[in-house]
Amino acid sequence: MMSISLSAVIQPSRILSALVGLQCLLAASTGVLIAAGVVGDLGLPERLALALLCLAAAIYGITRYYRSRHAVHIDISGSGRIRIADMATAQAAPTAKQMPSPAKLLEGTTLWSHLLLLRLRLDSGSVRTIAILPDCVSHDTFRNLSVACRWIASQANAGE
Repeated sequence: MMSISLSAVIQPSRILSALVGLQCLLAASTGVLIAAGVVGDLGLPERLALALLCLAAAIYGITRYYRSRHAVHIDISGSGRIRIADMATAQAAPTAKQMPSPAKLLEGTTLWSHLLLLRLRLDSGSVRTIAILPDCVSHDTFRNLSVACRWIASQANAGE
């Protein structure tokens, strides 16, 4: 019998970082084009307001993404129990609050062959989404994580 238990450190994806950076660069470029009057037929106040809105969205998006970008340690037991811990807080002085917290896999979790979007409900009641691309972990770990999450999802569906 195969065990689904595993322990893995999920590193931030360089591919996802590049895509977020590109998206924010495109939003900022759109703002510059609007401000220069290349796009649209608006008056100067409207152009500047719209351009500032595009620039603000780009700055907000890039800072929000990069501030939340850190490694996550995920443990899955043989019975399908999931525990996660942020590696950014784990490297600080250890406290009881930084211990791995139990999580439950929710509906809406996406399990594709090259992308795992794990929607997890923590014991605190908050919902957390963890994006896992193949460059976040080794090939074998990605495959094992995918199999384990599919098994957990199938057990949750069977229980309903």
